[in-house]
Amino acid sequence: MTIGVAIIGSGNFVREEHLPGVQASEAFDLKAIYSRSLQSAETLGNGVSGVDLYSADAGPGKGYDDLLGRSDITAVIIALPILAQPAFISKALAAGKHVLSEKPIAKDLVTAQDLINLQNSRIVNRKTIWAVAENFRYMSKFVRAAEEVRRLGGITNFRVVMRSMIKPGSKYHKTEWRRNPGYQGGFVLDGGVHVIAALRLILGQGDGLAAVAAHSSLQQEHLAPVDTVDALVKTRSGATGVVSVSYGSEINDSVFEFTCVDGVVTLDFDRLTVNGKSQDVPFEGRGVNKELAEFAESISTGAGLATRLRPEEALADLEVMECIFNSSEKDGEKRNLHLQI
Repeated sequence: MTIGVAIIGSGNFVREEHLPGVQASEAFDLKAIYSRSLQSAETLGNGVSGVDLYSADAGPGKGYDDLLGRSDITAVIIALPILAQPAFISKALAAGKHVLSEKPIAKDLVTAQDLINLQNSRIVNRKTIWAVAENFRYMSKFVRAAEEVRRLGGITNFRVVMRSMIKPGSKYHKTEWRRNPGYQGGFVLDGGVHVIAALRLILGQGDGLAAVAAHSSLQQEHLAPVDTVDALVKTRSGATGVVSVSYGSEINDSVFEFTCVDGVVTLDFDRLTVNGKSQDVPFEGRGVNKELAEFAESISTGAGLATRLRPEEALADLEVMECIFNSSEKDGEKRNLHLQI
């Protein structure tokens, strides 16, 4: 039996990934689309048959609460601005709907913990699933890199560099909530949490991150408050590394490099090199289809939420980012991590 689902949001990622992913899935039956305005809901739903449209300005019977009141909608996929998401997640969980919400889990740890507490409370049915989407945990190149690192034994040192330029007027900079963020870190939180998720995936739970000390800067005024962070990090075993993330860089770079007991693993964009032998990892999409498949399976089998979708994983990602920002505000003061799993 298919799962009746509604998509909440109509932004770039919904249009490029969530909508086509749901349409291609045999597990889901798209019932409705909700957006802040009816116009944006209509734009997303253009050409999609059999889907009802809801929005904040659509009039009586067509609001978010009305959508949540439908018995044929079992699950919702929420991809809204960072500050808007928590209220929509809370309402959906309280209404007994399974939720897949986009990363980051929330704007800060306090808000994220409140959501997790709600999920664990008596208000929410124990069978109701809340999953947090992080597509980097599903992308083939990061999964392959993680496999090779495991094969070569413990990590002793690592380097992660992710640099690019978010230009004025680009599709992501056009969104008002990104141009004027009301949350810590601006673009670095929104994009950097992907980088941390990939790093944590490759490090594995056997040797999680333990401490961070960082500095931040602003290279491009249109990306305020910060667009660049450089951090020294340490794992529980004592392995050390550097993490450098910038969205205001003239250099375009993507490198994940790990020195292990039995060799070196380097992922340079899509090229994976293990002990000097290189091969390109074929691009198999941005991982959203795999997220959706695990979300659907978690609902239909009742076997529990897939590990990569657990809110606690997203909480651990956010803790690293928040500690980077807090450390940079204190001139690189060390921050210990307590929520890593």
